[in-house]
Amino acid sequence: MKKLWAIGLSAAVLLAGCGEEQSAESTEATTSSEDSKDVKKDMMRFYLTISNTINAVDVDLNTFEKMKAEDLLPEGEELKAMTDAAIVSAKDSAAAIETLEIPAVLENQKEQIETAFTAIRESYEIKAEELTKDASFEAADEKFTEADTMLNELLTEQGLAGSSIQNEVSQ
Repeated sequence: MKKLWAIGLSAAVLLAGCGEEQSAESTEATTSSEDSKDVKKDMMRFYLTISNTINAVDVDLNTFEKMKAEDLLPEGEELKAMTDAAIVSAKDSAAAIETLEIPAVLENQKEQIETAFTAIRESYEIKAEELTKDASFEAADEKFTEADTMLNELLTEQGLAGSSIQNEVSQ
């Protein structure tokens, strides 16, 4: 009888231990799933913040670029005023990138985001410099495309639909 009781007690302890282990694994899986949802949600929110931040200051630059593309730039003093405004807009856009704070939940993506931000900032700095010359934006556009690709990769890694920050800030 004592052997039967000892076997029963051992089985109970073993089953209780297994139950706790399954419960811990289940809790970890739930936590991981919730963390993944948080990362997705925060990544999308942060991505939108990037374009909103830039769009708040790049209006004059966008106007200049559109008018240049359509060969509608004015001449004389009006062109000078438009160019000066575009330079300020480009510099403000570069500075605006520096104000963005990467959410803590995106810590694993921080390095790639910072690299993308560097490319965006450099793109706007190149545009500001080019506006003092012949306003050739090819090199700046290449830099921005690099950043756009990096940010798009982050979106798709999280299972989100790809997007183009370049399109969103060039309007």
